[in-house]
Amino acid sequence: MSPSDLPSETSDDALDPNTLDDEDDWKDIEPEDFGTSFVSFGGTTKFSDLHDFLQDAKENHGVDLLGLKNRHGLETYGMIKLINYAREQVSRGFFRPDASPESFLEGDRYMKPFMDDDALLYSIDDILDVANQTAHRSANEPSNGKVSDEDVQELLRQSDQLREQLKYYRNAYQEAYLENLDLKERKGSEPKEHSTDHSHNREQPKRKDHDTHYFSSYDHSDIHETMLRDSVRTDAYRDFIYENKNLFAGKVVLDVGCGSGILSLFCARAGAAIVIAVDNSSIINKAREIVYVNGLGDTIQCLSGKIEELVLPVKQVDIIVSEWMGYCLMYEAMLDSVLWARDRYLAPDGLMVPSHATLKLSLLADDEEIADKVAYWSSVYGFDMSCMLARAHDEVEIRTVRPKAVPSRSEVVLQLPLHTIGKDELTFNGVDFVLEAERDIDQLHGFVIHFDIAFAVSRDHNIQEAKVIFSTGPSGRETHWQQALALINTSGDKVTSFKHGERVSGCLGLRKGDEKSRDLEVTINWRIGSSTADSEATYQQSWWMH
Repeated sequence: MSPSDLPSETSDDALDPNTLDDEDDWKDIEPEDFGTSFVSFGGTTKFSDLHDFLQDAKENHGVDLLGLKNRHGLETYGMIKLINYAREQVSRGFFRPDASPESFLEGDRYMKPFMDDDALLYSIDDILDVANQTAHRSANEPSNGKVSDEDVQELLRQSDQLREQLKYYRNAYQEAYLENLDLKERKGSEPKEHSTDHSHNREQPKRKDHDTHYFSSYDHSDIHETMLRDSVRTDAYRDFIYENKNLFAGKVVLDVGCGSGILSLFCARAGAAIVIAVDNSSIINKAREIVYVNGLGDTIQCLSGKIEELVLPVKQVDIIVSEWMGYCLMYEAMLDSVLWARDRYLAPDGLMVPSHATLKLSLLADDEEIADKVAYWSSVYGFDMSCMLARAHDEVEIRTVRPKAVPSRSEVVLQLPLHTIGKDELTFNGVDFVLEAERDIDQLHGFVIHFDIAFAVSRDHNIQEAKVIFSTGPSGRETHWQQALALINTSGDKVTSFKHGERVSGCLGLRKGDEKSRDLEVTINWRIGSSTADSEATYQQSWWMH
């Protein structure tokens, strides 16, 4: 309460001690509001006692000022920045805001008071005294069998760190063990005839943590540089976001698998109120640094972890943006996580960016490339290595295909409306296709798989109404996805030549691996001709992506 708030009838005479008759009169003219009043981080409660304020901040807003002071070794200026940062974050709806030092210590932005006449900023010395006293008691007082709440929280924090370290070392040991085991088997150090008597008693090693390997593959800068340099990909996201700033202005955006954070940066520049960037690889540390270097730390919050295991600081988001596409569209199964986030956090009228994906298939007849491949392995520096071709028909090959090597149009085999498609629809046994040859083919070498991505401004729009579309097909500009080739095994009695106008019909299936769910199995059944006559030969082949 300011002096202007005092009742007008209170005069200087009324405050003269000589005019006061008894003790009750003193009580009447001592307003309690003259004391220090600490406004809670939520802005709804006032505390006259600093300890009560600190307890409320910790329990109700997830801001442990004493713990953060001791953990980061903060002094006066650091505490000022922390308080202003915490007030800002809590006002935007973040419970337990990110309090890593780089989130608030860099620069002078948080030296400016977030709240006018913030009594807390005038009590920094008192907070430091309380924190130092707490630390001193913990270090010097003999234990009386009781453990304070602060001690419990610190122990829990240390326990979490140790648990994560243990998980890391366990995975590292497991990977090293399996690699060593595989090396021994390939060297023949444990001959089969000597191991059969006891191998059934030996405990088999646990399989490699496939998710750990997947996420760690995105730890390094080179893969992110490759994606950022893919102007077809990056420009499409930028153009859609910047050309539709009205969709992003003032909205809460979730970026799933943010990587270097480029999509989050686009959204923040487009006017988003809050952007939550999530990634489970260590690249999130670089993303956080990039965010603050570019002055967008007040908009973008970077969270480390799997989206399925994190609790976001908001109940729902207005937009989900993600670059989830893998080779063959579905490889690495990242779309599963995006759909989980959609079902958990996206508002009923929210927008998916991109909004649609389309899987396409075409024929491959590339005499020059296949001949070159066969010729190369037949004589490598004068040595026959043709056995290296054995797996060419077992695994999907990723490379750029020349348009002239595609003797048919690319046909749509699967459409994915990302606002409505379910996770169970991402695996399928057979989607029909019919591909017509646009020229005579001496030999069919396989099939080309690629995809198109579309960005619509409304969840109610179909793919034809999309504002931005890009393709990874052979006839478009090259992307880092290139194309996926399923080369057929031409041995045996397969019919691999046909005339202009003849059709290849069949069905395409995609299935995730049983043990390694991020692997992808591609299966194609096909025949020459579009009828189902029994006399026509039908072929089937499967390829893996590991």
